[in-house]
Amino acid sequence: MASQVSPGVVIRERDLSTGVITGVSALRGAIASTFTKGPVGKIVNIGSERELISTFGAPAEENASDWLVASEFLRYGGQLSVVRAVTSVTNATQDGSGVLIGSKEDYEAGAGSSEEFAARDAGTLGNNLRVVVVDKVADKKLTKTGHGFDATAIGTTINDGATSDHVITVIIDANTIGIKEGGGTAQAGNGITAVADFTASDWNAIPIASTGLTYKNIGPRPGTSAYASESNLSADEVHVAVIDESTNTVVERMLYLSKLSDGKSPEGSSTYWQSYVNEFSGYIYAAELGAGDYTSTGEVPGGTAASYGATASAPEILAYVTTGGALSGGTDDYVYTAGEIQTAYTLFQDTEETTIDFVLMGGSMASESDTLSKAGAAAAVANTRKDCIAFISPFNGNQVATSGGTALTPALQLSNTIDFFSSIGSSSYVVKDSGIKYVYDRFSDKYRYIGCNGDIAGLCVSTSSISDDWISPAGTSRGGLQNVVKLAFNPNKAARDDLYTAAINPVVAFAGSGPVLFGDKTALASPSAFDRINVRRLFLNIEKRIKGLAEGVLFEQNDSITRSGFNAALSGYLSEIQARRGVTDYLVVCDDSNNTGEVIDRNEFVAEIFVKPTRSINYVTVTVTATKSGVSFQEVVGR
Repeated sequence: MASQVSPGVVIRERDLSTGVITGVSALRGAIASTFTKGPVGKIVNIGSERELISTFGAPAEENASDWLVASEFLRYGGQLSVVRAVTSVTNATQDGSGVLIGSKEDYEAGAGSSEEFAARDAGTLGNNLRVVVVDKVADKKLTKTGHGFDATAIGTTINDGATSDHVITVIIDANTIGIKEGGGTAQAGNGITAVADFTASDWNAIPIASTGLTYKNIGPRPGTSAYASESNLSADEVHVAVIDESTNTVVERMLYLSKLSDGKSPEGSSTYWQSYVNEFSGYIYAAELGAGDYTSTGEVPGGTAASYGATASAPEILAYVTTGGALSGGTDDYVYTAGEIQTAYTLFQDTEETTIDFVLMGGSMASESDTLSKAGAAAAVANTRKDCIAFISPFNGNQVATSGGTALTPALQLSNTIDFFSSIGSSSYVVKDSGIKYVYDRFSDKYRYIGCNGDIAGLCVSTSSISDDWISPAGTSRGGLQNVVKLAFNPNKAARDDLYTAAINPVVAFAGSGPVLFGDKTALASPSAFDRINVRRLFLNIEKRIKGLAEGVLFEQNDSITRSGFNAALSGYLSEIQARRGVTDYLVVCDDSNNTGEVIDRNEFVAEIFVKPTRSINYVTVTVTATKSGVSFQEVVGR
């Protein structure tokens, strides 16, 4: 306490915030599969089913099991890290060759950057996209009667190299064309009966190929940006639109961009059309186009304002509409191999790349052996990281007969399930369940069997949100599964005994109640505190907190002040866990006894933490005794 000679007030601060429990507000799962769209070979964080659809598309027939497992996990309130596996998918391109562009980072590194335009998402969805890049189009319109223009060419662009004073740019209808003026002035005569200014109404009437749309559907006629005007340039504005030709609708508009590579908005952000498209478009990538890619007069767009001179005209893009139709060459490949899905799961093994709490196996593959390889890949992530838990369900064929096959008896379902898991190694970072549930797939209007691993991980999320990480997710209080029509295999007491002996957590539907998780074992084979889910999650929670506190003492002085501060912070945290029934007792040792002079001289810092975890109740014995009316209970009980 500060010494005071005369009366006064001393203000002191005390930090009690170190006891705040971490890890219960943003629990994150991880899953890998194929999808209809979205980045390929990259981890993407998803927070809801709506975001899953927006980023990776609705499920297809081949990936529906994985997709629904992911959706079921999100139903319990978790977040999800998703990887779209690298298969034989390609992005649609302007020349139809098709090329794989896994992500924006891959495009910036050179993948597909030589293509004029490429679909942002790999898959066949990009094959319907038509790109339109257009400026103010024309200066004058010419009307010709008697010998009209070729009506079949409406909407095309024509360079008239034999005429030095103008360039034909777009045929509006059978009798009218718009031109960009060159060195002279377009004159009447030679069948031309009228010369007039090209107007906004003329712009609105220009058709876009055979889509049934006109430039009016893109936006108002562009003109000159304030940035170009300040440099005495004109007509730099350009619109970029993406049309889905499967529905003939404009799915994306990027208006009032610039042909100038240093174009700026009034707020100072870049408006150069190519840079803007590659930064913000949700549908396409655009390359730096060359002179041959435009219907133009004057310089090729892409230079700075200063490079065109103080009084020069702005560079021209005259109605660039993608030639050869929509983008093409995009391919789908939903049927991943065991090797491809294993490669996808390895992206989760780097602890610095992403933070995850659970790894979901997802749905079954076509064969039991491939499904087992997939389960092993999910388990390998948890066993490598040692900061998360993998959740694994049986192969569908273990419990569900194939079409036309022999019906599976409960005894055969039991033995198949136990045999499937027998090759999964002993690990406290893996949880095995017996559940395959029947759910309704609203996207294809049919029912499907999917593994319950997403649900079991989801129960851990919901348990943490209403209680704590170290509370068991099993039982009728917290273990109720959502969205279950029926279970493929509903084990009885004898079957549950066999499953539990093999460290497989039964999923069971009791009469009068819905399906529940009726076990909380990890896949650890030998008896240990870590053979229970709640204890494993308790230690993961504590280790997460320890890591954060330990990172805080890096490069600090290794003296009693640092050690006592670390001890107090961690003890405060463990005290909060004890108060919330996570541990019965604990001890933190971080002092001179384990930070000896030799340890300090090696620039090391040592702390030891001992905890007594609270155990969940797995076995209940209740004895009911009947006595005669005149017997004293104290005599019977012996108290």
